[in-house]
Order: sequence, then C-alpha cells, then structure tokens
Amino acid sequence: MTPLSPRARVFGALTLLAAVALAYFNALAGPFQFDDYHVIVDEPRVHGLAAWWQSMPGIRPLLKLSYALNWAVAPDAAAFHAFNLLVHAANVLLAWAVARHWLARLAPERTAASAAWWVALLFALHPAATEAVTYISGRSVSLMAMFWLASMLAFLEGERRALPWLSRAVSPLLFALALGVRETALTLPLALALLAWFGGAGPRDSLRGLGGHALVLALAAAAALLLPGYERFFAHSAGTRDPGAQVLAQTVAHAHLFVHTLFGLRTNLDPDLRLPAGFDAVALGTVAAMTSAALLALMSRRRWPWLGFAIAWYALQLAPTNSLLPRFDLANDRHLYLALPGVAMAVVVALLGRGWRPAGQAALLALACWMGLLSHRRNDDWRSELALWQATVRDSPAKPRAWVNLGWALQQAGDEAGARAAYACALKLEPGHAQARVNLAVLGPGPGSGPPPDC
Repeated sequence: MTPLSPRARVFGALTLLAAVALAYFNALAGPFQFDDYHVIVDEPRVHGLAAWWQSMPGIRPLLKLSYALNWAVAPDAAAFHAFNLLVHAANVLLAWAVARHWLARLAPERTAASAAWWVALLFALHPAATEAVTYISGRSVSLMAMFWLASMLAFLEGERRALPWLSRAVSPLLFALALGVRETALTLPLALALLAWFGGAGPRDSLRGLGGHALVLALAAAAALLLPGYERFFAHSAGTRDPGAQVLAQTVAHAHLFVHTLFGLRTNLDPDLRLPAGFDAVALGTVAAMTSAALLALMSRRRWPWLGFAIAWYALQLAPTNSLLPRFDLANDRHLYLALPGVAMAVVVALLGRGWRPAGQAALLALACWMGLLSHRRNDDWRSELALWQATVRDSPAKPRAWVNLGWALQQAGDEAGARAAYACALKLEPGHAQARVNLAVLGPGPGSGPPPDC
C-alpha cells in the first residue's frame, strides 16, 4: 500500500470533513423525534451517569452510556445531533483508511491513488446514511460502526506493520466496544475472513489471527444469554412472524433497500412494505437476483475480487437485521449504513478503471454532488416532527401508521382540524386502527370531523 504524504492526508481529511459539514449542517437544528422520546427523553435510566450505572447490567450498555454522557453535558437535541455528526465524520475518515487497505489487496492494478478517498466521499454523502446520523436514535448504528471500522483498521494495520498487539489485542477490544453498542457488530470476524479470502488467502489462512475476536464473540454470546433483556428481545422477535413468512418478508425488504434506497437514493422513515401472500413476481425476482449475486461473487474471486468482496460485504452487513431474525419493520434505511462503503468501493473501482479515469472522476464528482444535495434536503425533513411525517405521508400515502403519526404531529402543533383529518385518513385505510380511534376520541368532535378526506 503506497503511503500518503502528510499534505495528502491533511487535504484529503479536510475535504471529506467539509463535505460532511455541507451536507449535514442543517441537521443540528432538528428536535428529538419518534423513538428518541422512548429511549432518551422519557427514559430516566439515561438521564445522567448515576442513573445509567444503576440501570446496569442491561443490553447495549455503551449506547446508553453515550446517551447518559450527552444528557449530562447538555440535555437538548442540538448536543445529541452534534455528537451524532462527529461520529459520522469519524466514520468517514475510518472508511477512507480502511478502503485503502481493501483496494491494495483487491484492486491494486485497477484503481487510481485517490480511489479510497472517493469511496469515503460516497459513503459520507449517501442519503441512506441520514437515518443513522440525523435521527438521534440511529446512533446505535453509526456509533457501533465507528468502533467496528476502528477494529478492522487496527487489525489490518497490525498485519501490515507486523504489530501483533495491534491486531490481536487492540482490534478485539474495539470489537468488544462495538458489541457493547449494538449486537449487530458480530459480523466483524467474518468480514475480516472474507477480505483475506477474496484477497487470495486459503480458508485456513483467512481465519488466522481471529482468535481474540472469536473469544470476544463467545463472551458476548454468554452475556446475552444471561441478560433477561435479550431473552425478551428474542422472544418478541420470534413471535413476530413464522419462518416461511419471514423469507417472504425479506424478499420485499431487500428489493426495497437495494432498488429504492441504495441505488434509487430515496429515503423513507416508514416505507409502506407489505407481506406478500406468496412468491409473487417481486419475491421471485429478488430470490433470483440474490442467487445470481452470490454466484457472481464466487465466480469473480480470481478475476474481480473487489466485486466479489463488495457483494459479500453488502450481504454480510444486512444479515443481522434482514435475514432469519424477524423484525416488526421489514426494512429501515439506517441498516444500510455499514453496507455503504463496500458498495461504494465497487462503484469507484468500476468507474476508475484504466482508460476512462478522467470520465470516471467526473461521474463520481457529479454523483457525490447529487447525493450531497439529496442528503441536505433529507436533513431538512428532520427539522420538525411535522415536516418529517408530512414527508413520510408523501412517500407512504397508503400506510395508516404514517397518517397517525402525522396526526399526532399536527395535534402537537395545535392544528386539531388537521389532526382529525389525518386520523380519519388512517381509519379510512384501516378501519380497525386502534391508535387512530383513541386519538380521535381524545380530540372529540370539531372542525375536520366530517366524512373522511381524500387522502
């Protein structure tokens, strides 16, 4: 891996941080939203360090510690947003450093020296990241990713510099911190093994040096079994839907995330995804696409290892949230956060191939500018609860929950007539919706209580 000069490091870091600032500065003015009230504002166990300590042991202790520290410094939304933005900025710099290792292993002859910087820039500006950054409760994903990427970087730097303490002590420690934020960090050891395998190592050599990570994973699994919070979590998850329905649900989820969010660059806090009655055209097409992608990853290991690794990386990062474990919501944009660097690498390598690098750089610049503009606009949707749910209803007009949440936002803003109309829309779409009926009953009759509006 060719070392960067100090000037190149400083210039690259400053331009990446400037891009993050331009795309996200308007996120600082947003209030607490949606689940923020449940996990932070109305949760006394994160209102200070003493309260956090008394609530332990519990699940996701380091995530809750970050909330408690934020609350102790300043219990207002701006401080929480500032922390989230700093975490995202750190992740962008970590992605730049990690991508340099990836490209040196997987595409040394194909990419320009600036390729890793482009990977980090696309990761920084993709609008799917806004839900993990601008949504305060999305911190569980972005903060986990910070320790996760730092652990991967420590491992790769330890290997490159022949420093075993870095790869076999520091990296597992950072991995443990990532697991303490969010349990989906468990993908790290397999990600390191996949990088080695696509880089040309054999199966046994791909696992070399991962003993410390395996020990951390085993200890984390034992702790999870002892904590009642995880028992309740898995029991609730298992009761959400049966295995057959889960397979069908994930065909819808993956089609949405890949087509709508990842490459369509469209964000939605509450997408209108429905469980199909059987294997319809979308489900069959998704299964065929996923099977083809898996075969392409295996076949490209020798000739295009960067492509195979990118496919495997994407699938691995979505596996904890979008595979066998049922979730109430079929898909959320924030779960793409850690998958973005791998996809960005594939796009960058494809566009910066020899023979068309000037055109490829122009295309990357145009794409980055467009994504930055979309992220800035999306952050503007988070400026208030009312604006957020107006945007959600615009994108999910047939989803009753979106109308109920819009009604609540209107009610909090003092627009009772608008709130009644929104609740009426929810009941028009789902006559038995309990929350809409309760909220409408609490408001009582008044302007806007007539026939259901044209939703």
